[in-house]
Amino acid sequence: MSSFFSMLYEIIRRNPLTTLLLVMLAVAAPGVFGVFALMLVVPLLIIAVGALAIMWRMRKVKQQMEEQLRDHHRRTTGSTYTTNTTSEGKVTVHIPPQEKRVNDGVGEYIDFKEE
Repeated sequence: MSSFFSMLYEIIRRNPLTTLLLVMLAVAAPGVFGVFALMLVVPLLIIAVGALAIMWRMRKVKQQMEEQLRDHHRRTTGSTYTTNTTSEGKVTVHIPPQEKRVNDGVGEYIDFKEE
């Protein structure tokens, strides 16, 4: 809150004539001042609501993409990720072994494990 007042003080200090004219307008003709205020407030509200809507939509798209990735992984490997978080900071991933999909007439199949 104090930063707001310090910012307001700096605006008044840098623009004393403009501030005086705005105060006189607010006192002498509140209707005209209200129109000027609306001309500033309405676009700011539209921008704020638009930014919130964009952030909400991006979060929704992110969740949909994560769900699609999980579904794709389940369909292609037939397994699901399960995590075990018994101690803080340690996560283990258990993936069940996959069956071999090699035809006997294709050739030799060599098991390997990446580490």
